[in-house]
Order: sequence, then structure tokens, then C-alpha cells
Amino acid sequence: MRTHKVAIVLLAMFATTSCGVSEKLQMLKSRRAFKQANQAYANKEYQDAIDYYNTTLDLDPNADPRVLVTTIFYRGSSSHLLYKPSVVEDATNEAYLDAGIADYEKALELSREHTPEFEMLKPYQQYSMEQLAAIYRDNLDDFQNAELYFKGLIEYDPETPERYYALADVYERFHDPEEMPLLEQAIEAYKKPVEMSPNDALGYRQVANLLNKYGRFEETMDWLGKARDVNSQDPEGYYLIAVHYWDKVYRDPDLASADKGEYIDLGIAQLDQSLEINAEYVDALIYKNLLLREKAKVNPRQSEALTAEANELRDRAMALRESQAQAQKAQAAEAAESAASGTTSH
Repeated sequence: MRTHKVAIVLLAMFATTSCGVSEKLQMLKSRRAFKQANQAYANKEYQDAIDYYNTTLDLDPNADPRVLVTTIFYRGSSSHLLYKPSVVEDATNEAYLDAGIADYEKALELSREHTPEFEMLKPYQQYSMEQLAAIYRDNLDDFQNAELYFKGLIEYDPETPERYYALADVYERFHDPEEMPLLEQAIEAYKKPVEMSPNDALGYRQVANLLNKYGRFEETMDWLGKARDVNSQDPEGYYLIAVHYWDKVYRDPDLASADKGEYIDLGIAQLDQSLEINAEYVDALIYKNLLLREKAKVNPRQSEALTAEANELRDRAMALRESQAQAQKAQAAEAAESAASGTTSH
């Protein structure tokens, strides 16, 4: 685990002053057990690590908080790593998970208590909550505790967008339209990174993708429009809107012919904007070709002309794709030759 180096540093932090010889001896033994525990953990010998961490605490029950928090957290991690999710109805296996939860919760409590005096303990709040959140979400299907710890991670680290997406994932996982409707909470969580970075098109697209997943077409298009408008010189924004129009027309059997015609024209207009910015945008050419073919179905009288135009765009896209692929190969070959030449010169 990434924080294990912290545990090694703590070997020097056992106090050995202002105590009797017997206490010093106990602390030296505790220090040795702590070192053995860390080595066993590094070697993935997790049961041995648990035994040594227990010995560490038994020999020095009033350990320095920095040692105490680290020992409890890694004892919990050792138990957690011994737990096998695929093994069911096994008391020993369940006991490992229970022990891991108890230690993570204790490490969280103690790190919160002692962070004001030891700032280095603050990360253990994050590490403990991450493990608890994942356990309650993935292993125990416990919505309330999963939500609790994912919200705790947001409170700990409110400027990281991934925290809000993780919370939204919890809402999605436990969403049940009848028993526990949580979709709106998921959508609101996805919107939070947009508020944090209003000039980042990706945030808007994330909201659009979630809405699209649940068939909320008009809202999806609204958010894709916002993503496009954040950077109006990016041809991809227009292209993505057109893709969703094509997908709606192609896959929705209940869509009326008039609506199909409208969506096709709207999609083509977006692709024309995209191609105005980049005339060699291959994917935009391909989707304009596809939309023209759908338009030919809706307007059979114009079918021949529309299909001919679609074929022209398809052929142009294929030629451009081949040309671009050849250019990439040439660049790769040139880079390889340059690298080989540089190696030879040495």
C-alpha cells in the first residue's frame, strides 16, 4: 500500500525518555515487533503482520499516536487483504472483514483526534474512508454507510471532481425507481464538477452521458450544447451532438417521421459547423454520410441524390483516413530512425 513507507519512518518515533528500564525494554521489544510487522506486510504475509501489530500494541499500549494510528490502520489493511469476497458463509473469512472495518474505523477516529498535534496523521482519514467506502459499497451492499463515507471523502477533499463521480456511482448502483429512487442525487453529484470548472467541456459531457444512459434525450442534448458552447472552436462539440441525433433517429422505433426529419437536419447542421472548423474531420464526414442516408429514408423522392452525396462523403472520409494513417506511419518511422541515429551516435 502506498502509505506503508510512512510506517517505516515511524520506527524512530518511539519515545524512550522519562521512563524506567522495564518500560524502555518493553518499548524496544515493541519497536522490534513493529519493524517485523512492517516487513511481513511488505512481504504480503498478512497473518504474520497482524500478529506482530498485535504484539506492538500489547507491549506498548500507550504508544505515540503516530505509531498507534499507523499500527491500527495496517492491521486493518492486513485483515482486509486476507478477506476473500468470493468465499461465502465462512466465519473466518467474515471475521477478517469485520476486523478490517473495526480497525479502519478506529484509525479514522484516532487520526481525526490527533491530527491537530500531528499533521502527518491527516492522510489516514482519507485512506480509512476510502477503504470503508469501498467495503460498504462493494462487499456489503450497504447504501447508508457507503454514502456516509463517500460524502466524508468529499468533505475531506472537496476540490477533486472524482470524489463527486464516486458518490454518483453509489447513487446509481443503489438506484431503484420503485424502492429507492436515487437518480436525481446522482445527477446532482455529476453537476458539482461543472460548478467547480465551468469552462471544462468534459464536465458537461459527463452529465450528458448520465442523462443519456437513462433515456432523457432532451436534457442530454441541452448539456451537450453547453459542452459545445464552452469551446465553440472545438469541432468535437458539434460532432458529439450530431452523433446523438443520429443515434436517436437510428435506434428509436417510436420516433415520428417529422421528428426524425427535424433531428436529421439538426445533426447535419452541427456537422457542417464541425467541418467548417476542420474540413478533414473524418468522423464528422462519416456521420454526415450516415445522417444523409437516414434522410433518404425519410424523403424517398430525394433518395437518389441524398445517397449519392452520402457515398461521396463516405469515399472522402475513407481516403482521408488512409492518408492520415500513412502520415502517422511515416512520422513513427522517422521518429524511430531519429532515435536509432541518436543511439548510434553515442
